[in-house]
Amino acid sequence: MTDTIQKDIPLAPYTTFGIGGVADFFVSVDSFDAVREACQWAQANNQPIQILGHGSNVLISDEGVRGLVIHMAVHGVTYTDTPAGVLVTAGAGVVFDDLVADTVARGLWGLENLSAIPSSVGAAPVQNIGAYGAEVATMITEVAIYDYATNETRRLSGHECAFGYRDSIFKKEVAASWVVTQVTFLLHTEGGPNIAYKDLAHHFDGNDMPTCAHVRDAVIAIRSQKFPDWSTEGNAGSFFKNPVIPRVQYAELIERYPDMPGFPTDDGHIKTSTAWILDHILHSKGVQEGSVRLYERQPLVLVNCGGATATEVAGFAQSIADRVQECCGIALEWEVTQI
Repeated sequence: MTDTIQKDIPLAPYTTFGIGGVADFFVSVDSFDAVREACQWAQANNQPIQILGHGSNVLISDEGVRGLVIHMAVHGVTYTDTPAGVLVTAGAGVVFDDLVADTVARGLWGLENLSAIPSSVGAAPVQNIGAYGAEVATMITEVAIYDYATNETRRLSGHECAFGYRDSIFKKEVAASWVVTQVTFLLHTEGGPNIAYKDLAHHFDGNDMPTCAHVRDAVIAIRSQKFPDWSTEGNAGSFFKNPVIPRVQYAELIERYPDMPGFPTDDGHIKTSTAWILDHILHSKGVQEGSVRLYERQPLVLVNCGGATATEVAGFAQSIADRVQECCGIALEWEVTQI
């Protein structure tokens, strides 16, 4: 293991933002044994550990990362038929959209609405990724982890993952020393399309019998119109979460902004749309400061126009958040994780 650990590795190429300083130490791991050995090396050498997957939902500091960055490349996918459905277990380093494509090609229902999300499988439960009326939490039955603090492995049920809106137990302090190594999803050979989401409903326009392949194709087409290609314009997808606010606050806001969308949540609050606020109240689509801009088709996305720094991105994001706070009294939260 020690002969594969590299020093002073730039991290920008390992992120979809194309931003980030240098890692003191860096290693790519392709097996569970390699994960454990890398963690043990870091502990023996008093180095902090940072896990990095596809780098699609992170903003890495210009100063880089101290300690050992472990780049997850644990692959492998298995399919197991059960009376409840098909259990699909994938390594944390599998490209999530490759997994979605393979399950759809096999005619399995469940993940198709999550097509074209740039993520690794290991990051999916951490973020509880979701799109177009679906969340990965509803398909996850088990997450395998390695706890390098105790040198133990565990398997968490979906319930134990404590999933929430873009949230999970993996973001809590209790999980600080956990590394996701595998994720198991329950999918189905028989099912129906989840196309209630506005964009999908409009796309199919009354055709309520599309296959999961049709749904995947539609999601890819819709996303391509809304999101920039990160390989040509660096970005981390949706930068801000949609805010969940008290009903009384929403009632006050729609007196000023009658068209503001609102969706009731299970706990009695209202989820509204950050993109709508940025577009219809701030009129900020395409606004640019320095090397960072809000994407002209989807203002939730901050784009690296070329040579942007993490400091620039963070400053621009803060200025947007300040304006939302001023006009709406809403404190925006980042969906992107700072490292």
